[in-house]
Amino acid sequence: MSRQRWSSRRVVAMMLTVAVWMTTGVGVYLYLSSHRSTFGQTAKKPDEANLNAKNSPLSHLAGTLYLVQHGTLYRLQHGTFTAVLNSPGGAAGWTQPAFSPRGETLTVVRRDYAYSDLYLIDRAGKVQGQLTHNASAIVELNHWAFYPRPSPDGSSLFFSYDPKDRFNDYNVVFAVWSMPMNGSFDQARKWTLPEHFTGGDVQPVPLPSGAVLYTKYAFDGKSSRILGQIYLTTRAGAVGEALTPPEDDCSQPALSPDGQRLAMICTHGKQFVDIEIASFDGSKLGPRQVLVADQLAAQPTWAPDGNSLVYLAPQGTGGHFQLWQEQVPAAPSPSDALPTRLPTRPAAPPPGVTVGTPPVTPTPAAPIPAPLPPPVLLTSELDFDPTSTIAWHA
Repeated sequence: MSRQRWSSRRVVAMMLTVAVWMTTGVGVYLYLSSHRSTFGQTAKKPDEANLNAKNSPLSHLAGTLYLVQHGTLYRLQHGTFTAVLNSPGGAAGWTQPAFSPRGETLTVVRRDYAYSDLYLIDRAGKVQGQLTHNASAIVELNHWAFYPRPSPDGSSLFFSYDPKDRFNDYNVVFAVWSMPMNGSFDQARKWTLPEHFTGGDVQPVPLPSGAVLYTKYAFDGKSSRILGQIYLTTRAGAVGEALTPPEDDCSQPALSPDGQRLAMICTHGKQFVDIEIASFDGSKLGPRQVLVADQLAAQPTWAPDGNSLVYLAPQGTGGHFQLWQEQVPAAPSPSDALPTRLPTRPAAPPPGVTVGTPPVTPTPAAPIPAPLPPPVLLTSELDFDPTSTIAWHA
């Protein structure tokens, strides 16, 4: 008599075991999927995403911002994104917008496969003119123009440009140049003296004094790396002066609307970066303060009132770059500074008079600044270009 191989009890036990396996597997999958990076997810277009603008901090941003996603230039106003310059497609795209001083027009970069040019547009994205013509039938003679920034009076346009080395076509090194806003490139002047094979001098910030701040990349012998420094040059062709040490690896200078503070990105040799601010008197930086620490942050941009910064950073340790905002502590006024006086020797007492030890008057302590609120995430599910500047005007 053959023995029954599967009893009803064993069948039920097997079914319960399979159910536990499936439940555990699905649970583990859901847990891991909730912690995975969002980088591989498809980003939404800013003008199609549901951002709940009426109830989000995004709607409280004053003025108008311009940002770039996938080669398209978007305008952000009253919490709503609008595409104003669509990506030309292929290898071409729009990037690096910069407002004119009065905010009536913007200068933008159209980047193509082997060259880039500067264009002037109005707020609606209508092209007013092409400012440079860098395309060539010979690839080696193409040029690149990036980081346009009008001078404070609007008469000149500063930008980074790659003058060709006729003996080394592969040595693409940028220098800071300027040209009349209503002129042509034939009137352009070279301002800075970049180091070869380093990337050169980029991200110019013209000052009312006529000087220019910029990022200089140079080879650092101590670390055997190419590092960035914030530099200042007072006139075209002059040797610039470093405002930050090379080991801090600082770049992306952004001047506050009142011209008295500077924001920057500094890596300090790390993978993550700090957003730092410092007072600026037109020639020197004051002590630097870390505003946002240990993020993959880029493009700090001042609010028109100077009370906050926006910047780009991923949501979490991975994923697409989103728009964030951080409040900026108020700049200390001269009256807040403690007076510094040298100790004085008390007058000698008259003969025969005994004087006790005078009481020690404690030195008042410097006020402790209130901690800043954490950064505010303004967008999600989008994918802004972290190599493109943000333009913000009232």
